[in-house]
Amino acid sequence: MRKDSSYYIRVYHFSNLIFGGRGLNSENSYFDGCLDSISYVNRAKNAAEILRDATLVAFLSFDSSTLIDSGPLKINGIGTNYAFTSAGRVSKALTLSTSNSYVQISGLRRLGTSGWPYSISIWVNPTSATGGTIVHLSKTTSGASGWAIPMIGFTSSGRIAINSWNGQSVSLTGPIIPVKKWTHIVATYSPTNGQRLYVNNALIGSSTAFTFSAGGAPMIITLGSSIQTGQFYGSLDEFYVYARELTQSEISDLYNNV
Repeated sequence: MRKDSSYYIRVYHFSNLIFGGRGLNSENSYFDGCLDSISYVNRAKNAAEILRDATLVAFLSFDSSTLIDSGPLKINGIGTNYAFTSAGRVSKALTLSTSNSYVQISGLRRLGTSGWPYSISIWVNPTSATGGTIVHLSKTTSGASGWAIPMIGFTSSGRIAINSWNGQSVSLTGPIIPVKKWTHIVATYSPTNGQRLYVNNALIGSSTAFTFSAGGAPMIITLGSSIQTGQFYGSLDEFYVYARELTQSEISDLYNNV
């Protein structure tokens, strides 16, 4: 990759395939702008695959005992005091078992954009369900200063709850989640349908329509903690973030590991 003082970018030239140029016969006429996450496959992708590439923000499977993002954007995680278990919902899973254990992914621009739809899908296997944050969204890595909300977590009575924000908290509370057993949780949002909570492939509750008031900056997701309070104890697996509202059929596919 080359970038000159005018911020023109010519990315790569593979034989007769050029990224960033205006044509095969004008190689010095550079594209004016930025390109990112370029990939090549030697077949035609179908519509579902293209939609996934365009809207999948992150996918951490934990199967390789790493925090590598298997989605198209490669937003790999970092963390502290975490481990992996071979007893995952699908192959291996992330385990958080101490009072300051969590994983973070950062640079999430669409989750920082007001009104932008989103979906978060995760399998949870808690060893304790009396409080604890599963998914926390914030402007800072500390999770304390600036814009921040716990998006998915447990109430003090062990019920699953999801939250969004429109100038005040928009909350939905679901059932008590069993300990030492895998449960699938999905939170979705769109300006038209509001917020929806799915547990084990069933729609549990929904809000009225509202506009998500985001942080206005690239955001950070923390898995397993809000950093300051609310530690989750147990295992997490198959973590997805989408920049759109998933359909019931797509949620069913995630539940059934399709």
